[in-house]
Amino acid sequence: MDNNQIKIELTGNPFVDTGLAVIASLSEEVDDINELNLTHIKKVYADGSQLTEWNSKLKTFTQIFGTINPLFQPSYGFKKGIGSSNTNKDIYKNILNGLLGEIGKTGSKERCWACGELTDFDFSLICKNAIETVGKKVSDEKKIGRDWFPLAGSLGSDAQALPAASQAPVICPKCLFAIHYLPMSLILLDGRLAVFQSTSTELWYELVHDIVSEVKSRVQSGNYETIGKNEGSRAIMKRLIPLIKRLQHKKNYHEIPKNTSLYVWRFSNSGTNPECTIEEIPNPALSFLWNAVKIGLGSEIESIIAKEGKNPRYSLYHCILEERDYLNFYPEGKKTGASSKLFTLYQMNVVGHSINALQISYDISKTVVSQINEKDLKRLQRSEAFREKKIRTQIRYIIVQMAEQGKITLKEYLDLFPLNEGRGISVGWDGWNLIRFYLHHTSEEFPKMSDKIPQIEKIASPLPYYAAQIYNRYLMERGKDRFEKEVITGFDRDIKVAWLISQFAQLAESQEGFTYEHWVNLCKQDDGNLFTNELLFQMRLLWIQWLREGKEMINFPQPSIKGHNWLPEKINTILEVLFRDYIEQRGISRFYQDILVKLRKNELGITWFKKKFTGTGFSEIEPLTELEWDDFLLDEEGNNAITERYFQLKLAFANLYRMAMCNEQLMKGR
Repeated sequence: MDNNQIKIELTGNPFVDTGLAVIASLSEEVDDINELNLTHIKKVYADGSQLTEWNSKLKTFTQIFGTINPLFQPSYGFKKGIGSSNTNKDIYKNILNGLLGEIGKTGSKERCWACGELTDFDFSLICKNAIETVGKKVSDEKKIGRDWFPLAGSLGSDAQALPAASQAPVICPKCLFAIHYLPMSLILLDGRLAVFQSTSTELWYELVHDIVSEVKSRVQSGNYETIGKNEGSRAIMKRLIPLIKRLQHKKNYHEIPKNTSLYVWRFSNSGTNPECTIEEIPNPALSFLWNAVKIGLGSEIESIIAKEGKNPRYSLYHCILEERDYLNFYPEGKKTGASSKLFTLYQMNVVGHSINALQISYDISKTVVSQINEKDLKRLQRSEAFREKKIRTQIRYIIVQMAEQGKITLKEYLDLFPLNEGRGISVGWDGWNLIRFYLHHTSEEFPKMSDKIPQIEKIASPLPYYAAQIYNRYLMERGKDRFEKEVITGFDRDIKVAWLISQFAQLAESQEGFTYEHWVNLCKQDDGNLFTNELLFQMRLLWIQWLREGKEMINFPQPSIKGHNWLPEKINTILEVLFRDYIEQRGISRFYQDILVKLRKNELGITWFKKKFTGTGFSEIEPLTELEWDDFLLDEEGNNAITERYFQLKLAFANLYRMAMCNEQLMKGR
């Protein structure tokens, strides 16, 4: 087979492959990079004069290879302010000629670290011949380093893109040659060079093709600056959007292929600290850009990113990478922000909100606007408005109204305000931002879009179990009308944390899942602080829904955590002895009447417990000393915890009673 017809395969190395893509882009005979062969490479290269001329002037060349490459060595005639001499160019071109002549030759000794092919070629000999041909002497043996292959490990330095080594890296002539077309394909992204890779060869190649075309156009006008200079994070978005516009007009490119991601290799090859990071623009983000352009929003994105500030963290590019909100899409001051269509599309594809959550936030905003005047609306539309608790309370009241009208359920609310991880019941902030955005767009219809984005699995909440137990007990003992009057109607006035504590302690007497550990898991956050506002609000939404649906008995599975009373071992032992002695002497019914009922009414306080725990009469354990009791009443930080300890003791007695009653019923059943 004629060597010139050898097909040039992609290697998987982003630097080499991008160099090959540049060659394919420059060829008039290659439409698909997979068609590239050695003949195409030789035709594009010709005698090497054009490539040498480009690389002697392009700023990207020295950013990639530094200034110790023969093209810029002062010993061969390079002068600052004047540029490369003919000798510089001849030596550089001679080396490239030598590399090109070695491509396709069969090797057997070592494998190339970039592509894995066997190679026997002698880089030092090629350099020696190239230098001596122009009448210069070779002072030492030439080795492959970062002046010939970016981020290559070499003697005296650690490898970056290639494996660490105690010797110069092995690179085949094809990879070494292709890499010198790399300067035609790079952009600066936040001040660092960027090269691209993708799971879609076609998308990647088209992006490289566009950059090469832009570089050629700039070079023809005498501009050799690196693309992306002074553009910050906008550099990539400014290229992706026109690319997508062009692709959408290609007959064979209908959408971004599934699972397609674009990888951005940002690197520096200069100085003593070369570095490289890889960033992924995931498929949902690419789909967002594709769909935005498809429905005519590409120009809007370009207009918005043109006004980005200098901090890269808040750029659209970095927000997409981190799948978070982009603040420039929100109205602020004189900035109108994004259109409702663009905002909704971004929230679905990038941030990951469902279309239902966005619809709910729009519906809430619409209801709010229908109940307030224009002055109050302006107040709510301020960027800082929802930082005020009274405004959030106002919106929550409207959400309750909507729940009473059947316009929102707890499930829908949690779609908009997902639960946070960790202990306790708290929700994320994003929902408030969404409501604030749509407050600016209630005069428009909600955008019609299909939701094809897979939803993130929601955090399981223990709340429905406890809401159901309270609801069932209340309806059984007092009836539906009393529940509506005393709980639903009187919620804002009467339903506080003290009410919840009372319900929890009473239910502990008959139901599982009401230990102090369950209380902590339900009502305390990871920092140990009690937080029940969100818990009670969500219970309220559930109760309203159940009443509307006429539910009389609700069943939910009990939380799976193992209950514990969190009491010190000695305290726990004394408590069990007190309970056992009482029921042995007076019976379990008397314990209920004499102890539990009075604890409910707070007729027996912490002083009663102190007398019991520090008194005499224990046969198998020593009572607590005054000092031990005082220590028990302090938390871990030494603060007064009397109220908390009293609640723990009440719960412990209630759970001992429940277990004893269960055992008694089991005995009767036998």
